[in-house]
Amino acid sequence: MREGYLLTDEHSQMLDAIREGNVDLADELAHAHTRQFQDNFISFMRENYTADVALGPLKAAQ
Repeated sequence: MREGYLLTDEHSQMLDAIREGNVDLADELAHAHTRQFQDNFISFMRENYTADVALGPLKAAQ
């Protein structure tokens, strides 16, 4: 069975922070990662699938 792999260094950094017990850093990295994903996803949707749909930032990711 093949082990999973991570696509970016961000995942490794988050896991390292968790292993080291650095809750504040893990939280900061996770929030930044989520915001980046959200921004990329909204940009993708705007470019490919929407016409006049308002896609703004979600409060949970801020």
